[in-house]
Amino acid sequence: MTLYRQVNDERIELTAEEEVEERDRRAKNEAEQAATQYARDRQSEYPSIQDQLDKMYHDGFDAWKETIKAVKDANPKPE
Repeated sequence: MTLYRQVNDERIELTAEEEVEERDRRAKNEAEQAATQYARDRQSEYPSIQDQLDKMYHDGFDAWKETIKAVKDANPKPE
């Protein structure tokens, strides 16, 4: 697949060196995204701060820890 860049309204083909650099940049970005996907998955599953504080107040700190641990266990951090 040939890669291009846009300069003004002109589409210019990348040189071989630029293409290697761009593919390396994309691969690095994909690896970083994959390595931190667990954090984004966890974030969407954690209860809101208000709900977490309510949990601590009504059910205690240990119950809150169990809730958080369940989210972490469902979305483990890669080694």
